[in-house]
Amino acid sequence: MTAAQEIDAARLAALLAEIAAAEAAARLYDRITTDRDIHAEAAQRADEAAEAGRRKARGMIEDAFPGISWPMIAAAIR
Repeated sequence: MTAAQEIDAARLAALLAEIAAAEAAARLYDRITTDRDIHAEAAQRADEAAEAGRRKARGMIEDAFPGISWPMIAAAIR
């Protein structure tokens, strides 16, 4: 693996960790019963952050494997 590939792999790993954290935050906010409006907004922001991260991760993965699309990857892991 080249140095550039190692950097890309580290960036992808960090991004995946951020996505997991955002998803966990969204689940936490969804379970809180007090101040529902505030927590619903926080959950929505966390969901949006996770989705933005997923889009970026898909782009990074597709860029790393030219000619391979995300639907192809998703089908292969099912």
